[in-house]
Amino acid sequence: MMLLKRESLPRDLIDRLTKDLEDTSDAGAPRVRCPLCFWEPAPFSRWTCVPVEHPEYFRGGCGTSWQTFITGGVCPGCDHKWQYTACLQCAGWSPHEEWYVTDEEDR
Repeated sequence: MMLLKRESLPRDLIDRLTKDLEDTSDAGAPRVRCPLCFWEPAPFSRWTCVPVEHPEYFRGGCGTSWQTFITGGVCPGCDHKWQYTACLQCAGWSPHEEWYVTDEEDR
């Protein structure tokens, strides 16, 4: 499972990621939430690129820690496109694309 990992990031990268996240929080932009438990990640929530078995079966893993929804599930360290995302609240895995919810789906 992708685990949280604390590491220091360059200030300019933090600023860029924060701006990107703010830009996606505009009205009409899809919200992000776990399809299983409906937990909504915070801007500071982080996933780590590690080897996993089920359901991704990814043998790589570069150790990069990032906010996966800013990059659409692509690891900025090794460019692996994660097809599944683990919920940091319930630990369940769901297809990454199922995390994005529009206002219409929320009703």
